[in-house]
Amino acid sequence: MKKWILGAAVLTCISLGLSAQHQKKNFQELSAVERAEKMSNRMAKELKLTEEQKKQVSQVVLENANRQEELIQKGKAEFEAQKEFRVEQDKKIAAILTDEQKMIWEQRKEALRTRGNDHSRGDHTQGGRPRFRRGH
Repeated sequence: MKKWILGAAVLTCISLGLSAQHQKKNFQELSAVERAEKMSNRMAKELKLTEEQKKQVSQVVLENANRQEELIQKGKAEFEAQKEFRVEQDKKIAAILTDEQKMIWEQRKEALRTRGNDHSRGDHTQGGRPRFRRGH
């Protein structure tokens, strides 16, 4: 009997965790208007807002959601523009260099890429200062 209860509790915890992850993902996929509406409804319910308060909160939340959406889109556009600029810069530099210099340059860029990847995983064998974390 204890095993059945324990099994049911474990399954319940797993299903609640999965449903929470699913809801979080859906919230990120919502449009700015939908996120603002969902947030203002939750605030109205939790804080017991009046209709006038709900209307005002909804307006403020919608303005914020729209601003965040604009910043995200602007950031993506700026990133793409910078990426294109770097590609053009690399082409210009490659046109200046000899074949031997290009080979050394490409090796150096590749070493920097792999070094960055190793650092992100916490591998400090290729140099650099280790990152210290609390509790470790």
